[in-house]
Amino acid sequence: MKEQNNPNIIGKRVAAIDFGLKRVGFAYCDELHISITPFDTLDYHSPKFWGLLNSKLAELNIKHIVVGVPIWHIENESFRRKLFNFINKLSQNPDFDVFTIDESFTSQRATETMIEIGKKKSTRSEKGQKDKIAAALILRDFLDEYGV
Repeated sequence: MKEQNNPNIIGKRVAAIDFGLKRVGFAYCDELHISITPFDTLDYHSPKFWGLLNSKLAELNIKHIVVGVPIWHIENESFRRKLFNFINKLSQNPDFDVFTIDESFTSQRATETMIEIGKKKSTRSEKGQKDKIAAALILRDFLDEYGV
């Protein structure tokens, strides 16, 4: 994992991940950091998970990844260990830099965002909807934090 003091992300595509024990939310932005696109969630337990994730990152030419870490309310020690194992494995890929950011309350914010934009309750409750919106919020927070 890279030092986060001032990441050089200008002109580079960035992706964000909302890690979950079942699903992984994924979102990415363009090189100008104007448009953030939530992508379908990935099944973390699928044997194809790492292959799908790495191929999507390569296809989108992602250079930086930010992973949300819930600083204030990590659910339990098992979740913490799995999250940091995930981050460490992601960090082993030399094609991109991995950063972390506090994602406390992004799931709650994702629900509020879906309500604000008028998504029907049936859509909001679909599996993965909250995860991909949470990933987009993590990415927006990261870009805002670094003044992009």
